[in-house]
Amino acid sequence: MVVLLSVVGVLIIAVLAAVAWYLWQKVWKAEAQLQQQQKEAQESELKRLDHIYESLNVIAAALLEGQVRVAEACIRMAVLLSNLPLNCDSKHRFAAIFEVYNRSQHIPTHSKWQELDKKERRRFEQELLAIESEFSEQIMAAAQYIKENPFGNGQSHQVIH
Repeated sequence: MVVLLSVVGVLIIAVLAAVAWYLWQKVWKAEAQLQQQQKEAQESELKRLDHIYESLNVIAAALLEGQVRVAEACIRMAVLLSNLPLNCDSKHRFAAIFEVYNRSQHIPTHSKWQELDKKERRRFEQELLAIESEFSEQIMAAAQYIKENPFGNGQSHQVIH
């Protein structure tokens, strides 16, 4: 009888050990999958940030070279900058970009612009020119700053990491 109980005890211990091993295998596999997903998410986020950084650098250069008007550059840059965790210094440095964006946001673009009559277009064009004139110096200074301190080059003052 003692032998039988010993055998049953050993079998129970063996089954419990097998179940424990199986469950640990599941845990290790789940942890490995989680680490892989986190790595992929981090790589994806880095690619997204690199794309934003590159776009900001290109727009700033295009603005400095006169290839794009101030309002258009500000609209594009404000959208990109709003997708970055800017620190206080950067928010202050790029405040004029956001101001131009906010003041010109109501002006129709693309097909809506084409639907406007000449009088409305002229009125909006004059409004854009006034906004650009008011902020041009600050916007060009911000673009020059970006040219001299490009995004994505480890500039810790530009975004919080």
